[in-house]
Amino acid sequence: MIHPDLLVGLVALAAVIAGVWWWVARFRVSPAPIAMMTTRIPFPGGLRPMEPAEAMARLHQPHEIVIPFEHATLIIDYPLSTPASVELSAPITYGFTRVELVKAICEEYANIYEAEEGSAHVKTVPPDERGVLRGRNRTDGAYGIWGHDLEDLIVTAARWTRRSNGSVVIELHVETSPQLTGGPKIDELPSGT
Repeated sequence: MIHPDLLVGLVALAAVIAGVWWWVARFRVSPAPIAMMTTRIPFPGGLRPMEPAEAMARLHQPHEIVIPFEHATLIIDYPLSTPASVELSAPITYGFTRVELVKAICEEYANIYEAEEGSAHVKTVPPDERGVLRGRNRTDGAYGIWGHDLEDLIVTAARWTRRSNGSVVIELHVETSPQLTGGPKIDELPSGT
């Protein structure tokens, strides 16, 4: 026969084990993941999305992994009225190499401009018909592109961040050049402009 004190001890031990199991199953034991520090990927001299082959040929260390995650969201917001969020998957599980990132940026910019032209009721005015400022007119397509044609854009850097939910977001730093847009210098503008 089992001693009553031993029986009470076994029941108490079982209750403690059940309580710990319930607590571990209900509450997070490990700390919540935190966002990683933003990492900047420079493109010295800039890359032109209109010329992907040339942009990829000029890269220093093209096969270096610059984003060590297989999936990411590319945010393209310039010169768009409605930013685009594009889901990307790296061709290798180790992440995105510099050349694959540049290729994706160029392809997605081309896709956005093509989608804009296909969905817009107000079409892009041809460059030779634009007048003095020569900037691209705002179109009313899916993204509402304004101010610059694809050939005007220069991507000088990308930065990626891993957020606390585990998602990776890539944002771009995009510039334009007045010489690329064909626009006049400030002193060439007509008075009153």
